[in-house]
Amino acid sequence: MKTARKLGSTLRLIGNLVLGSVAAPGLVAFAGASLVACADENDPQTWVKRLDDPAQRPNAIKRLTQFFEDAMTKANKNRDDANVKALLDKIADPLTKTYVAGGLDDKTRKELIKILSETHDPRTSPAIAKALNDYDPGKNEEDVKAVTLSVKATALDGKKVDPTVVEALWNVFGKFRASAPTAAFLARDLQDAIMALKDPSYGAKALEKLGAPIDPKKSAEAADQEFWQLISLQLIGHLKHTAAAKQLVMTLLTPAKARLQAAANAAIMRMPKECEPLVVAALTGTDPDLKKLADAIPDKAAPAYLCDTLAWLSRPAGRDACMNILASTDNEGIRAALAQNLYRFPADPKTLVAFRAAYDKLSPSASVALLGGINARGLLARVAGNFYDVTLTDWLVKEIASAKGDKDTMDALQIPALESAIKLMGPSQVKAVGEVVNKEGTDREKNMYKLAAAVVDKCKEDANCYVKALDEPIQSNSGTANMGAIKAAWMAAVYGKDNAAVRAELLKRITKVSDDGARLAIVESLYRMAPNGDDAVADEMERIAKADEGAGNKNKANANMTTVALSLRSRGTK
Repeated sequence: MKTARKLGSTLRLIGNLVLGSVAAPGLVAFAGASLVACADENDPQTWVKRLDDPAQRPNAIKRLTQFFEDAMTKANKNRDDANVKALLDKIADPLTKTYVAGGLDDKTRKELIKILSETHDPRTSPAIAKALNDYDPGKNEEDVKAVTLSVKATALDGKKVDPTVVEALWNVFGKFRASAPTAAFLARDLQDAIMALKDPSYGAKALEKLGAPIDPKKSAEAADQEFWQLISLQLIGHLKHTAAAKQLVMTLLTPAKARLQAAANAAIMRMPKECEPLVVAALTGTDPDLKKLADAIPDKAAPAYLCDTLAWLSRPAGRDACMNILASTDNEGIRAALAQNLYRFPADPKTLVAFRAAYDKLSPSASVALLGGINARGLLARVAGNFYDVTLTDWLVKEIASAKGDKDTMDALQIPALESAIKLMGPSQVKAVGEVVNKEGTDREKNMYKLAAAVVDKCKEDANCYVKALDEPIQSNSGTANMGAIKAAWMAAVYGKDNAAVRAELLKRITKVSDDGARLAIVESLYRMAPNGDDAVADEMERIAKADEGAGNKNKANANMTTVALSLRSRGTK
C-alpha cells in the first residue's frame, strides 16, 4: 500500500511537470537551454526578434550591423548587390522602427543611426528625419553628421530623398550656428548635403535667408548670417531661382555683405538674362531701390563693383553700360578700376580704344584706393597683356622708356608693363623688348624674358607649336621657371584665336600642366578664344576642378577656372 502511494505521487509529479503546473528549476533550465540552442545565431531574423527585448537590443543592433558590414565587404561596397538587398529587406524596417521608437542610450542610438545612414535605404527615411528633427546643437551632432552624409550620398546617386527628410534637413540648417564652438564638426557636411540635395523648395527659403541684414559689430550673429547666406547664394545660383535676381544685386551693393560678393557674382552668372538688366539698372540709376543702395557706397565706388560683375557676365549690354560710365567719370581711381575690367569682354576694337583712353587720362601718380592704393597706370599696364593684342607691345615699350616720376612711381609702372610686354611680344618685337628689359628690368624680368624669348624663337607664329611646347616639363616649382609655359599658352591664343582645333588641344593641356601659373595661363587663353562662350570647355573646366577637389589637389588656378567656366556659359546664353 505504501509503495503504491509513492508510485502514484511520482506519476502525479511527472504529470504536473508536463502540464507546466509545477516549477522544476532544473528541468526548466534544461528546456530553455534547448530552445536557445535551436535558434540560428547566423540568421539575421534571430537578432531582429531580439530588438524587441530591451536587454538584448544593444547586442542585436551590433550583430545586425556586423551582418550589413560583412555583406557590403563581400559585395565590394555595392549596395545594389542581391545579397545586400536581401539583407536590407530583413533589417531596414525593424531597425528603423527601433530608432524611431526611442528610449535608447546614447551609445546605442549613435551606433544605430550610423548603420541606418550607411544603408542609403529609403525605408530608413523615418529614422533619418527623426535624427534631423531631434538636432540639438552641442548634444547630438554625431547623429546629424551621419545623416547628412547619407543624404548627400543618396542625392548624388540620383535617388529620391523623402520629403520629410528634405524639410528636416532645412530645419537643421536653420538651427545651425556657425559661431558655436562645435560648428566645425558639422558645417562642411551640412553644407555638402544641402547642396547635393538642392531641392527646389529651398529656393524661396534661401531667398528669405538672403534678405536678412548683417551687423558686423555683432560678430557671432554675423558669422551665423554669413554661413546661412553663403549657402543660400549657392542654392539660388544652382537652382536658378530667378525670383532672387534683385536680391542678388542688392547683396553686391551692401558693404556689410562684402564677404559674400564672390558668391553673389557666381549666382548672378548662372542667371545672366535675368540678372544683367538689374545690374545695369543699378549702374545707371534707373531702379530706385538699387540706386539708393549704390549711392550709399562709400567713395562713389558702386560702379567699380557693378562693372566687375558685368565684366564677368561678359555680355554686350553690360559692356556698353560700363564704357559709358568710364567715359564720364572724373575720379582717377574709379576710372582705373573700371578700365581694368574691359579685357573680360569679348575682343572688340572699341574696348581697346576705351582702355587706352582711360590710361591716357591717368596721371603718373594716380592710385586706386579700392585696390589698396595700387598705382593706377601700373594696374592697367599689367592688365594690358590680357587683351592678347601684340600691337600693344610697342606701346608698352614706349611707356616703359618714357616713364616719369620718382623711382617708386616709375617702378610701379615699368615692372608690370615689362611683364605684359614679355607676354605679348611677337617674333618681330623680341629684340626691342629685350633691350628695355635689360635696361629697366630686375633679375626677375630678365629671367622671364629669357624663357619667353626662347619659346618665340622656336615657334614664331605657329599656334600648334606653342601648344606642343606646353608638353615640356617645367624645370622648377619656384620663381619664373613657368614663364616658358605661360608664354606658350599666351601665344597659342594670339595665333590660334580662330582655330577650333588649337582650342581643343589647348583644353587637353589643363590636366597635363600642374603648375599653378601655367595652368591659369591656359585657362585665360581658352577664355579669350571663346568670345561667344563654349559650354563644352566650361564643362571640362568644371569637371577638372571637381576631380581635383575630390583628389585633394589644391591647384590655385582651379578657383579661377570655375569662375571662367561660369563666364563662358554666361557669354553663350541667349
